[in-house]
Amino acid sequence: MQATKYAQLLHNPKAGDGDHMREDLIQTITSCGFTCRYVSTKEKGWDRLKNKTLLVVIAGGDGTVRQVLKRLLRRRVLDKRLVIALLPAGTANNFAKTLRISTSLSGLKRAIRGWQVKKIDIGAIGNLPGAKFFLEGMGYGLLPRLIKEMKAVDLSGVETVDEELALALDKLIEITQQYKPKRGILVIDGITYEGSYLSVEVLNIQSVGPNVALAPQADPTDGKFQVALLKEADRDAFINYLWLLRHRRLGKHLKAPWQLIEVCHSLTLRCENRLLHVDDELISLKKSQLVKVEIRQGIVDVIV
Repeated sequence: MQATKYAQLLHNPKAGDGDHMREDLIQTITSCGFTCRYVSTKEKGWDRLKNKTLLVVIAGGDGTVRQVLKRLLRRRVLDKRLVIALLPAGTANNFAKTLRISTSLSGLKRAIRGWQVKKIDIGAIGNLPGAKFFLEGMGYGLLPRLIKEMKAVDLSGVETVDEELALALDKLIEITQQYKPKRGILVIDGITYEGSYLSVEVLNIQSVGPNVALAPQADPTDGKFQVALLKEADRDAFINYLWLLRHRRLGKHLKAPWQLIEVCHSLTLRCENRLLHVDDELISLKKSQLVKVEIRQGIVDVIV
């Protein structure tokens, strides 16, 4: 007799356009041979996982994915390692886009039935109160300012995901026009980089914010990170780049106006900025401090 397979569906019902209803999600998972337990991430106790759980299905955006992974990474070393499936239902879905994960229910069904597991790296953060890891990336400058200012934007008149992304790009252009660069020092695999930067981003995935592809070749399974450095001298070129992206006129051969550096082992960074982001979370520092980042390979199992 075949053993029962258990899946826990963790669903953010407020993510994206809300097209995927509870019943459709459950039916999709059960059609793949699983007994499915539904939990809304808006409810208390959502993170209690049954011992027999084999698969965790996350239906939501990048913030929901990080929220769930924070819980899973707190599990004990001897706990059973869980496999994750994603149904991207947020606005940007940058993590899922890097892994080319489908946003459709049929795509979710194919992924579960195919069961092709990718082992995803994370960034281990040292000396930073409030954050121990990142899944997507972390950094100073333009992006945390964008995250902060978008929290105050009235989105009541926004009807689609594309409209919200366009609004965020407009806001990022506005911020870039006015932002004052800050001094930063990075040591990447033993090599020092120092300068005045508009943006410093350590990336595990290809795009950030409103789908800005700062590291188009990034692969979260290769044991490496990419660091994108944007200097004052490249401000106008970056604004032009964002404008072309906003109006969908980016050419395939347009050179990106920022420096990309590959990280194979570890890095440290110190910047005059007091505001930084770790994935989509903002962290305010009382003073400048040295932050350490190390690569942890193959920590999370995701089926694609």
